[in-house]
Amino acid sequence: MAPIQMVVCVEDQEYIELLLRYIRSSEYAARVTIRAFSEVAMFVEYMQDGRYKGLVAAEDAFLEPWRANEQGGSVRWVRLGEHDQQQADGHTIAKYQPLHHLMEQLCNFTGRTVIESPREAGRAWVTCLYSAVAGSGKSVTAMNMAKQLGLKGQSVFYLNLEAASSVSLLQLETDQNTPELSRLLYDLQAAAEQKQAPDGAITDYTVYAEEIRAETFIPPSNFNEWLRMTAEETTLLIDYIAGSGQYDHVIIDCESGWAERVQAALNGSDRIIWLLTDDLPCMTRTEQWLSYWQSYHGEWLEQMEPKLSFVMNRYSGNVMNTLPAGIHPESTLPYVPSWKQVTSSELLWCSPIFQRDILKLCRLDGERSHEGVWATGGVSM
Repeated sequence: MAPIQMVVCVEDQEYIELLLRYIRSSEYAARVTIRAFSEVAMFVEYMQDGRYKGLVAAEDAFLEPWRANEQGGSVRWVRLGEHDQQQADGHTIAKYQPLHHLMEQLCNFTGRTVIESPREAGRAWVTCLYSAVAGSGKSVTAMNMAKQLGLKGQSVFYLNLEAASSVSLLQLETDQNTPELSRLLYDLQAAAEQKQAPDGAITDYTVYAEEIRAETFIPPSNFNEWLRMTAEETTLLIDYIAGSGQYDHVIIDCESGWAERVQAALNGSDRIIWLLTDDLPCMTRTEQWLSYWQSYHGEWLEQMEPKLSFVMNRYSGNVMNTLPAGIHPESTLPYVPSWKQVTSSELLWCSPIFQRDILKLCRLDGERSHEGVWATGGVSM
């Protein structure tokens, strides 16, 4: 994926030199392409042709003459000031803060991180967790995202599409009348043949998981129910949950590979978080899958790319293996040593450092605007 484009404008030349030196020696060297200005006239001249489409982060001295020009209306921008604050004409972030915090904030305001598209009224935002290899931490990440979104007051649905479901890690509030997901799949298919929705409400099929503050389904006890699941059935299921009007957010915990239900989940998602781990099998298989899709499903991959966010899981401060060409992780999740030998699933929801970085992923995810447009991790200007 192409690096994030940024223009940074600060009158203090030493500040710019410090920022550029930091970027060259950090993970952001691969993630961003940055052009810096300390002179207003040079910045205004650079922006005059109207071709630049990245983020502008600038002090007021630069913003005022540029925004006075009509060319300033179509470019995303954020003000650099003394303190973080939301103002009537836009957002201000503090320029004097730890540089890694500053860069994360700037990345959150870029066109790469902001996905805007018209949404159906009442439809939930759908995030899919994916990886090229099993054991990359998809389920733990998905469940912790559900928990943090739930703690923020959102109504969340956790949809596990693994054949060997991780729902077994959860303590579900069930009763004898709650059917397995296989019953809903049958009802959805029968209703689709009649070109109508199922008679019952979605809550007739759901159970609540207190640990992750989300509703979910009781998975089919027979693996064949999953293995035979078609793309059509998966699409019906996702549309039924997201369009029910009951949820703000749907988190899909997707299986690795290229099964029909996996393809449908990727197609039906608004955002795809692709987890990487710093080991040779993950890097090799990620490269192989991307190469395959580029060769045989190039148009499909091009449609998926705006949704994709690569995230490095179990990050310990540096990456030893070579990343596949074109991949630039947009975020990281920390390595948690205490999870190496977990005897109780309760420990998976309680790591402060993991929760901290999960919150960053949630802030990058969809929040609905008043105009019925979804904005991810930034402000709509």
